[in-house]
Amino acid sequence: MINANMMFDERTLEPMYKLALGQAGSSFTFEVAQKNGIPYSLINRSKKKIERTKVRFDATIAKLQKERAKLEKTGESLKINEKKKQSEADKLEEINGKIQKKLESYQELYDSNQRLIYPGQKVNDISEKFFNDKKKRELMAELFRLVQIENSKRKKVSVKQAKAEKTKEQKVKQEAEKKVEVIREKKKEAKLKAIPVAKPKPILKVGDRVRMHDGKAIGSIDTLEKGKAIVNYGMFTTNVNADLLELVEAVKK
Repeated sequence: MINANMMFDERTLEPMYKLALGQAGSSFTFEVAQKNGIPYSLINRSKKKIERTKVRFDATIAKLQKERAKLEKTGESLKINEKKKQSEADKLEEINGKIQKKLESYQELYDSNQRLIYPGQKVNDISEKFFNDKKKRELMAELFRLVQIENSKRKKVSVKQAKAEKTKEQKVKQEAEKKVEVIREKKKEAKLKAIPVAKPKPILKVGDRVRMHDGKAIGSIDTLEKGKAIVNYGMFTTNVNADLLELVEAVKK
């Protein structure tokens, strides 16, 4: 809804035939009526009636203006959130692009290493055969044939291109090795944390209440000498190696 009003000459109350946009204006109703000879008493009564309506109208206008300000604020907030979400989406897209490139590089490295498995296995077979029959001529022929097969798979590239590819492969290998090393370290730490910490073995003394590692009966040490202990179980005593005993309760000093 666009506010507008027809402009009047405030002195003569003649219409100027100009439209002012963006603001509500007065229609000069009562002034024009008075100029055209309408009785003042009638104009005055009309003014009183309209005043009450005007108050309600002004309140409505004020409420609508508040609502409009609230909507404008909400609209600005939505625009900011939209820009923020778009920025986050752009960042995610950039990160995904980098991850995709790394995955492609790792895949190329994996494929390259996989291609080396067959020649390695073949060389191992040839070596084993030579180990058994000691035939050098056959060994050289097999090795030469293997080299020819592998070279037939290669593509002719310039020295510069070969160097660039080698540098790229080396960079990917180093990056992969660093990541693998981090994973190894984390696994080592996890294993160390999983190993239960051995409790320090208590020093046994005469009077300590003890029991055998694999037993339930509890007795007290009567004597302790040269790694041997006599344990008193009340009804009987027994002579045992002190290393086989575990402390239940230390003697009170």
